[in-house]
Amino acid sequence: MLEIKSITYEDLTQDEKATQPDNGSGKEYAEYLEVKHEGETLAIYSDAMEPEDCIFSRDLSWVKGLVLEAYEMGKRDGEFYDFEQNLP
Repeated sequence: MLEIKSITYEDLTQDEKATQPDNGSGKEYAEYLEVKHEGETLAIYSDAMEPEDCIFSRDLSWVKGLVLEAYEMGKRDGEFYDFEQNLP
């Protein structure tokens, strides 16, 4: 199952911390989106940008790709999910 969580810098592993982009304030002050599928980390996205950089001309195209990828994973996962066995 796909899992997307909002995490802080302290939630990252040492290896993940080392690979994050650094903004003017410092990467330790950024928020992160962690994308996992079946327990495996697929991606970590950062909001490490200054507030004045958060404008419509900024390239945030990864958001659309993430949503489409999540949709496709959900379709694939749904093919193998036993709905009758997992009813509330």
